[in-house]
Amino acid sequence: MKRIWLKYVLLGLSAYALALVITLPARHAYSLAVYHLPKTLPVTLHDLGGSLWSGRAGTVAWRSTPLGGLRWELSPWSLLRGRLGLDLQLQDTNSSLAGHAAVTRDGHVLLHNVSARLPAARLMLFNTGLPIAADGNVAVNLEEVQLPPQGAPALRGTLMWSQALLVAGQPLKLGDLKLTLQPGETGGTTGTLSDAGGPLEINGTLILDANRSYRLEAKLRARPEADASLGNSLKMLGRADGRGYYTLRYTGRM
Repeated sequence: MKRIWLKYVLLGLSAYALALVITLPARHAYSLAVYHLPKTLPVTLHDLGGSLWSGRAGTVAWRSTPLGGLRWELSPWSLLRGRLGLDLQLQDTNSSLAGHAAVTRDGHVLLHNVSARLPAARLMLFNTGLPIAADGNVAVNLEEVQLPPQGAPALRGTLMWSQALLVAGQPLKLGDLKLTLQPGETGGTTGTLSDAGGPLEINGTLILDANRSYRLEAKLRARPEADASLGNSLKMLGRADGRGYYTLRYTGRM
């Protein structure tokens, strides 16, 4: 009899403790969490409201770049598995993102079924050193993203850049471009770059190594219907091969 009584007491205390956790104000939960999240995590939350269970942030920033407002719903079952899991919705004036995220005890961040829509100009905010501007719309659909505390992210999914346009002294219409991503065999991410038959013909690969270095190599040429400015700009890459393709190579580190 005593064992049954003790079992119900412990069950009640566990339920009470869980209720306290999930109803904890979001700002207090975030203050506690930042001490356990990876120090390299570049995301910060501001103007928090609601609770840990169902909360919001007036602004999410990637390093110093604001991304918009965030809402989340906590998955209580993920806590029983030793991880923090939640459904996310990020919304700005002309951008949106939705997906499921989880943070494990060892600091891994896992994302699933991520979909995002944003102007290409927003992406240039993350590369302020480049002397070019961009236009068009970017659609992101990622089945899986793994962000380890150390090393490079592993991604599976696609990025579509519709009505792509670069401005490097003059506007260059590129058409619709696609990047298909999958986890690399030894870590990191491997990507395949292609086009949808627009002014720019492109075929290439993007390799993001586990040590966070990346390599982009692609063959490009302007199709006959392309503006003359695109063909002239490609000549800056050097001499074309026998079939009229120019080679683009770019390396760096994240």
